[in-house]
Amino acid sequence: MNTFDVNEAAEYCKCHPETIRQHIRQGRLVASKPGRKYCIKQSALDAFLVSQENCQLQASLISRSEKKCQYTKERTESITLTLPHKAAKELDNRLAPKTRKKPKNSTIK
Repeated sequence: MNTFDVNEAAEYCKCHPETIRQHIRQGRLVASKPGRKYCIKQSALDAFLVSQENCQLQASLISRSEKKCQYTKERTESITLTLPHKAAKELDNRLAPKTRKKPKNSTIK
């Protein structure tokens, strides 16, 4: 059974030691404190890393689903027009050629 102190656990997790201390204080990482230093079992560290990966995966799935919902919401808003004359005006605006007026005092080079 391998045990780690905070600095070794931080190296194992590839993060800062203070981050490990915060996780311990908040109860997300199980550790004991027999003296002045925390003692963390490798099994607890591995379980913590798996739970962190699951949390990140869940967060990415939620953000992806929110993006999809926003896309479909925007798409339906842009498609649905209630009055026919508004729809015709919108279509004319989108299909009209974009012309730029040149200043009267311009010279061609």
